[in-house]
Amino acid sequence: MEGTAGAPEFVERLRLELPRLLREDVEVRGQIMALLSDYLTTREETAAILAELRQMREDFDRRMDEQGRRIEEQGRRMDEQGRRMDQRFAEQSRRIEEHTRVLGAIGARWGMMTEEAFRRSVRVLFADQPQLRVEHWRHHDAAGKVFGYPTDVDMDVVVRDGTLLLIEVKSSISGADVAEFWRRVQLYREVTGRQPSRLLMIGPYVDERAREVGERLGIELVSGVTPPAI
Repeated sequence: MEGTAGAPEFVERLRLELPRLLREDVEVRGQIMALLSDYLTTREETAAILAELRQMREDFDRRMDEQGRRIEEQGRRMDEQGRRMDQRFAEQSRRIEEHTRVLGAIGARWGMMTEEAFRRSVRVLFADQPQLRVEHWRHHDAAGKVFGYPTDVDMDVVVRDGTLLLIEVKSSISGADVAEFWRRVQLYREVTGRQPSRLLMIGPYVDERAREVGERLGIELVSGVTPPAI
């Protein structure tokens, strides 16, 4: 009991006296250092540890710098590839646009040539029938009743014994083409005062919408080059 009770006073006295003993008593300092040698590192060991830590830090910084340079180089390469791809896409788009314009011009030219050739074929076939007379009527539509603006309007007219047939020949016939032909017919009637007995549209291709519109307006739609019986 007495030993236990005196322990705090001993610890407190040791705490106060130990620093002085370490400074003044070499033997005590040696004994204490020997006791603590298993738990404390020497200066040489501490210096070695610090040197190793510095080396590890330097290696880490060097690797990070190298990694940063690699990332920067990869970014430059990606930017360059991106610029090249943009240039290629721009060039490809330009070529596609140019080809589209060329093909569009060729298509439009071919469509006009095909329609005109088909129109001449039908006229020749009608001309082979001596009882028929083929006329070409043209009028300047100053009021724009057909197209919505002033322009010349054409119409093929077939006459047989005083009977009039108004004919439109196209390479293909749509519902809009039928409606346009109907406006041409109305203008022809208004200008000439003549009443056609039949309205014909002839073409190698006629879509279903065109047939529906033609049936409502009383316009006959004929597919093929052979002229209908008149």
